[in-house]
Amino acid sequence: MNSTARNIKTIFTQTAIWGGIFYFLVHPFTMVLYWFEFSNTPFSFSLFWDVLKSQFLESFTFDMRGMSVSLTILGIFLGIVSGLFFITLRRKNKLIGTQQQLLLRDLEELIEAGENERVEFKSSIRYDYFRKTTNRELELVIAKTITGFMNAKGGKLIIGVDDDGNIVGLEKDFKTLKHKNKDGYEREIFRIISTQLGHEACFSNHISFYKLNGEDVCVIAVEPSKKPIYVSDTENTTFYVRTGNATYPLTVKEAVDYLETRKL
Repeated sequence: MNSTARNIKTIFTQTAIWGGIFYFLVHPFTMVLYWFEFSNTPFSFSLFWDVLKSQFLESFTFDMRGMSVSLTILGIFLGIVSGLFFITLRRKNKLIGTQQQLLLRDLEELIEAGENERVEFKSSIRYDYFRKTTNRELELVIAKTITGFMNAKGGKLIIGVDDDGNIVGLEKDFKTLKHKNKDGYEREIFRIISTQLGHEACFSNHISFYKLNGEDVCVIAVEPSKKPIYVSDTENTTFYVRTGNATYPLTVKEAVDYLETRKL
């Protein structure tokens, strides 16, 4: 079925549904309400149902054709509006689906191309695949990588992918969290950024999740920062920069020279 036929079917279905609702439901209920209004009878639910039973069949008689036709036309109009809404929603969902497929294809191409100045892979943020346990020291590695991107040209940190580009997913990482889902994972990443880099750095990082080979993958899109960003752990405050496919710490002199170069 082509899109035009599908759109016509959607509008026809919605007009039939809404026209039927107004003819078979709204019309009889409206008659009952009018009965209460013109008879000056106090309203009660028990009496409402009794009157509805007596007035229901009468609402479909020839004498009531004016009201029934008017309400049915109103229902048909709402059906057309509803049909157009569903058509618009379907188009948006299709567009989103197409964009999602393009993003997945781009992500697969990024992973296939390997790490470079703008792309870094990390297996996890907390789960240590070598020790087979939680390792909070890995959080500092994540912070350093993000800092390096922010102090350079920006980039993408892809989590759930090992150094060789193999998809390992986020399941083991999820199990180390209090909230073992994507929302909890996103909050944990922003906690790391906020704690190590500062609250303002959170606004320069955008987190997305994708499904690759049946596994969840997290992508942090890192924007370059106009001002220097430092990693502050319990002992030191260090300036990192992304060079090639690695992140390096700079001495105070190197950091000053680098920042002066960026101004040129």
